[in-house]
Amino acid sequence: MTARAALGRVALYALLAAVTFVVCFPLVWAFFTSMKPKDEIFFWPPTLWPSTWTLENYRALLQGKDAYFQAGSATGGQAPPSAFFLDWFLNSVIVTLGTTVISTVVSTLAAYSLTRFRFPGQRAVPYLALVGYMVPSIIFVFPMFLLMADLRLTDTLLSLILGYVCITLPFCMWLMWAFFRGVPIEIEEAALVDGASRLRVFWEIVLPTAWPGIVAAAIFTLIVSWNDYLFGRVFMNSMENLPLTVGVMHFFDGTHVDWGLMMASSVLMTVPMAILFMALQRHLVAGFGAGAVKG
Repeated sequence: MTARAALGRVALYALLAAVTFVVCFPLVWAFFTSMKPKDEIFFWPPTLWPSTWTLENYRALLQGKDAYFQAGSATGGQAPPSAFFLDWFLNSVIVTLGTTVISTVVSTLAAYSLTRFRFPGQRAVPYLALVGYMVPSIIFVFPMFLLMADLRLTDTLLSLILGYVCITLPFCMWLMWAFFRGVPIEIEEAALVDGASRLRVFWEIVLPTAWPGIVAAAIFTLIVSWNDYLFGRVFMNSMENLPLTVGVMHFFDGTHVDWGLMMASSVLMTVPMAILFMALQRHLVAGFGAGAVKG
């Protein structure tokens, strides 16, 4: 390796390290802030490293509402918003997993049918789906709310799942369509000639080939449904049924903000998705890259 190439590589790594630091610093700051006592958060000048470490913010979030209700029944008080954090977290997990399963399964079957069967409008459907994904969610969130109200599904997790499916399914179907177009149909025809059923061909030949695309579609759906705020804000009313993104906003009380709880909840919201993303990053990059090339 020449000196010029070595210098270029060092410069590249330095740039990547700087970008990584800028991207990760807000989460690092949130973590250290969540470990500070409430009075230390407002010290000036601010410090990154806590002088006194405490788990009080996490304890307030993770002890659940039952303890608060028991104390409230004795004192006549009410449970604070932090008592519902575990409910919000569970709601987000249920909605995210439900949306991911439905959107991935439906988009995979729909994309396969678009590439293997002939029917009127076959060529236009993928592009219409992509146009549907490009439409801002706020345009159809209120018509969907009226539909959910007519179906008596407002303030239910099912309404959120259906809403998120509407905004994730078009892109997932377009992504899977691009993958199935790259799967040689001759392989399936040979398996059919050998006596395999269409279902067996789809399960044993097509799905393993399109696995990177399925993982990419699933991760995309996970991120969108976990981070969305608009649908949860419009569809949900009761404190127990809120998703995380909407629930943590209750830590803002007029002009007062409980920054300790806010930072602790931000860490607990971000870390699971960050770990999942890092674990599946290779599949995500391969999925989007291969889908773009094949499509």
